[in-house]
Amino acid sequence: MSRALIVGPRDALERSVEVLYQLKLLHIVDHQQGESELDIGKPLPAATEASEVLVKLRSIANILQVQEPKATSAAEDVEQPPEGDLRSKILALELNLSEQDASKKKIQGLVADLNRRVEEITPFAQLPLSLEDYRGYESLEVFVGKVPREITGLETVTPEYESFSVPGFLVVFVAKAHAGRMRDFLAQSGFTSVPVPEGREPPREILANLLAERDRWEKRLKDIEETLTTLRERYAQFLTAAKSRLEIEVEKAEAPLRFAVTDHTFIVEGWVPSERFAPMKEGLESLDGVFVEKLETAGHEEPETEPEPPVLLKNPRPVRPFQTLVNLFGTPSYKEIDPSILIASVFPIFFGIMVSDAGYGLAWILFGTWAVKRYLKTPFWKDVITAITWGGFWAFIFGFFVFAEAFGIPFHAPPGSAPGTAAYFNWSDSILHFDIPIHPVMEKLTQVPDFIVLAVLAAYIHLGIGFVTGFFDEIRHNVKHAVGKAAWLLILTSLFIIILVRAARWPVDPEGRVPLGYALWNGPLAWFPHGGITMSSVGFGATNPIPMAALILLGVGLVVMLATEGAMHIMEIFGLLANMISYARLAGIGVAEEAVTFALNSIILGGMIIPWMNGSSFVFLIVGLVFFALAQIVLFLLYAISATIQSIRLNYVEFFLKFYKGTGTLFRPFGERTTTEV
Repeated sequence: MSRALIVGPRDALERSVEVLYQLKLLHIVDHQQGESELDIGKPLPAATEASEVLVKLRSIANILQVQEPKATSAAEDVEQPPEGDLRSKILALELNLSEQDASKKKIQGLVADLNRRVEEITPFAQLPLSLEDYRGYESLEVFVGKVPREITGLETVTPEYESFSVPGFLVVFVAKAHAGRMRDFLAQSGFTSVPVPEGREPPREILANLLAERDRWEKRLKDIEETLTTLRERYAQFLTAAKSRLEIEVEKAEAPLRFAVTDHTFIVEGWVPSERFAPMKEGLESLDGVFVEKLETAGHEEPETEPEPPVLLKNPRPVRPFQTLVNLFGTPSYKEIDPSILIASVFPIFFGIMVSDAGYGLAWILFGTWAVKRYLKTPFWKDVITAITWGGFWAFIFGFFVFAEAFGIPFHAPPGSAPGTAAYFNWSDSILHFDIPIHPVMEKLTQVPDFIVLAVLAAYIHLGIGFVTGFFDEIRHNVKHAVGKAAWLLILTSLFIIILVRAARWPVDPEGRVPLGYALWNGPLAWFPHGGITMSSVGFGATNPIPMAALILLGVGLVVMLATEGAMHIMEIFGLLANMISYARLAGIGVAEEAVTFALNSIILGGMIIPWMNGSSFVFLIVGLVFFALAQIVLFLLYAISATIQSIRLNYVEFFLKFYKGTGTLFRPFGERTTTEV
């Protein structure tokens, strides 16, 4: 990025704004009132009128309920009337619609009042009484009201009563001597008193008149709504294009509010991509009296006190959807490494580990691809679904090659399962009837310790990448802090080795499978010095002592960390350990999801599908397949939601906090029209 200074005469201000808007290259740095003892500029003369017309246009769009188009064209690409005609057309349309809208609101109020009156009079019209029958008695008390259900037992209060009722409504005439007891009895039964409408006409006649009047006004309301619908269809495209054009006019007219001015000149500062500085300079200096100078070129050596340039992210196309996830946390500053490619590499893998089912993974690949191409138009949701679709790819890879299952059904019957049971049901023998040459490397429900070791390994790699990234971030600005990141990497490595050694004591299981912890410690890490201290009480025996080399790494890391970060940071070691443990959620969610899937499949398979296979009614198969499909759809959505949330959390809380601040500002050149993303 290069910082540009633009200076020109006041009479060239409007033309300069127009050129800047057309170039769409300059990220303007707003001038503050009084800064450098210079005032801010005033809006161009067209600002007031354009703003007023824009307000009227938005009011029209609101009345007509014009929706924002899914993709808008630039205003200049849409055929529109000349500027004067545009304003007069909007004002005439606003005047006409104001009358229609006022009439619509008035009629809606009348209809609402009529509905209330109809609701009040309807139960009275259903009873064989006139309105005068409810009032004017000296010896009787009349109770009129709503009831939640039919009330019986009125005769237990007094035999001197008469009642009339329709569903939900009750009228009771009772001697005043017994009115108190009748009131209490009705109240205990849920009776709610309502007023008797005024009038002398029969209730049925009143109801008929109200219904006729309501129909008349509803017809009038329908006519107005049809008129508004016609206007919306006729003017929707015009209003959208006019709104875009007026917003551009307002943005241009108010641009001087971001400039510094003197009595005779204007001054603009901003940032422009270095390779585009020359075209901008050429375009502006074609105006008489306008000069453009490069103040500086932002690099990695500028002092901390210098203003920070905006950030223009440039990532490969497959990585761009993950920029949205990064920007939700914060935009990378100019001095930071953009973590988009890191989260693009890790987020889908974590998603895949937690879902780890070939069926759900393939379903997400198909569904996500369809949704992005055919259905989703909002950039934010397109990016999120694209990210989850990549997660579906890794869920397929882990589910197919590591866990060998699809939709919770294994490729082969698990060891120890009996034929004819839901646990034995598998793709090779029960469904496809040919042997799938893929066997599970790990089974979620029986090899939970191995799954946890896999999660700890993921924690070490992920956090290690964070500290390494932090080191390269800091080495350009502060060597001391960079060394501190290296110290934390040593501490992380020592903790990982100690946890792995503890896991290496788990014995070979009855099926002859070597535990993952043992395999890692005596395989890829066999080169690491194994000798050390035994502590049998906490699981470090003669075959797996705490490596002395790991303790040395821990000691060196602590000393360097205290020297570079300070004594207070020693408490963060417990936080680092908590971070590593937090990654156990990869295993926890994976096992929990597998348990839920196994339980539902067992119920459906054992209760419906397997009985049909053993000769029961064909209805069992149909009902079983329906329930199985519904269960898989629910699980498909729930697993995607939980895996997405937890994968984002691991990146935001555990990973980003090791190196990433996200305090930058996105590059927004003047004139660039952006779409709302959220």
